[in-house]
Amino acid sequence: MKIETPQIKDENFDLQKTLKEVLSKLCEENNLLNEEIEIKPINVNLDTKNVKDYPLLNGKEFLLRAFFKNSVGDAFTTLENLAEFNGTILEVIESDDNQKILATFNAVMEHLKKTDRTKHCEGSDPEKCAEELSKYLIKTYDCKDNLKIGIIGYHPAIIKQMVKTFGAENVMNTDLDVNNIGRMKNEIFVMHADMNEYLVKNSDVVLATGSTTANGTIIELINLAEKYGKKIIFYGTTVAGFAKLYPIERFCAYGSE
Repeated sequence: MKIETPQIKDENFDLQKTLKEVLSKLCEENNLLNEEIEIKPINVNLDTKNVKDYPLLNGKEFLLRAFFKNSVGDAFTTLENLAEFNGTILEVIESDDNQKILATFNAVMEHLKKTDRTKHCEGSDPEKCAEELSKYLIKTYDCKDNLKIGIIGYHPAIIKQMVKTFGAENVMNTDLDVNNIGRMKNEIFVMHADMNEYLVKNSDVVLATGSTTANGTIIELINLAEKYGKKIIFYGTTVAGFAKLYPIERFCAYGSE
């Protein structure tokens, strides 16, 4: 992809400004600025038989979805940023609404075949994805003993699987939700996100939610991983477009278009 972008290492790097500028450029080059797009919150039908505390189902996180032609783009958001929109892509860009811009960016990137798996999975797919991710880590590191896994963002299916595969003593987690912080969940203690640097430093591999693209903390995490020479993998659909822009490693086994 021949898109000139500022370097993440640049101390003046602005994630939202970069996404907005890249989206504008892509749409200008492909005559999409005045095309209609619809954005609205959607419900994700997740199976709660084995995993009951998905943030998407307890009102802690919400999913905005942009519908553009035959493509969709997701972006996690908070209750305060929930919105519905019908209009042109140019109006989305001019709105300066970060979550709407990110959802639109993912939808346009998928429409232009520059990324894939932009639609959140459903049912028991998160559990199956977590199992696939654990298999990928075992294959990558050729072991499952004493592999230290750091997980940024509370994702119960992934945490549950990593504890099952690598042992609770080898799994750490940080989160921003006050209802999770300081509690034992899925056999591990959930730390505050202020401990992200500690987590990265003391992990062999870091798994980070792609929703860090929505709140902007993804840049800090990328830089921390580089600082300590650690592998970092972002999972999910929110990071779909950004992961192709720079690129970073992304894992999403069951997302669709």
